[in-house]
Amino acid sequence: MLASASSPLTGQGVTPSSPHRPESLRRFLLSAAILAALGALNAGCNEELGPLNEDSGFSGVIRFKNWPPADSVREMRLIVFESVPTDSSLIIPTLLARRAAAWPALERDFPRPVDSLPYVFTTKTGTNLQVTNYDYVAVVYQFGSNVLTDWRPAGVYSVTPGRFEPAPLRVLLHRTTENVDIQVDFHNLPPVPWR
Repeated sequence: MLASASSPLTGQGVTPSSPHRPESLRRFLLSAAILAALGALNAGCNEELGPLNEDSGFSGVIRFKNWPPADSVREMRLIVFESVPTDSSLIIPTLLARRAAAWPALERDFPRPVDSLPYVFTTKTGTNLQVTNYDYVAVVYQFGSNVLTDWRPAGVYSVTPGRFEPAPLRVLLHRTTENVDIQVDFHNLPPVPWR
């Protein structure tokens, strides 16, 4: 039989098997278990998991060789296309339809002529970039006066340098994929995929 102890505040007897004690202990243990689980989850995270407000996109270096005369390059952009473009007159409409994205943002100029250009193309630094797959990633330039049709690729993202086989790129949510490097040699331009 359990002995009763007298509470100094109330003078009433308190037994160790009070019905409130197991419930408060159960709540304490449940809270401790939840905190331990959250701590374990947090410890399991690594630096690859970015904050939920981090930009989505990709970065790399564009390396240039053999620049033509300045008046031969009227405009230049890094453009990503959801599918390989087949008609140069559809480049601008594809951008407007958000099935392609351009860097830098259209209100900014593409730096030129330079030997190399490190870049970060994200949902905030470019125009229209979406979290999706892009089949054709290219530096394109406008060579003539017709802004709708006078475009050609200067360099294509490829996993095999020196080859012009386009490599697909997936833009991941809240991640910036690195090392999306592009070589541009104006004496050795990639084939034009459009007519």
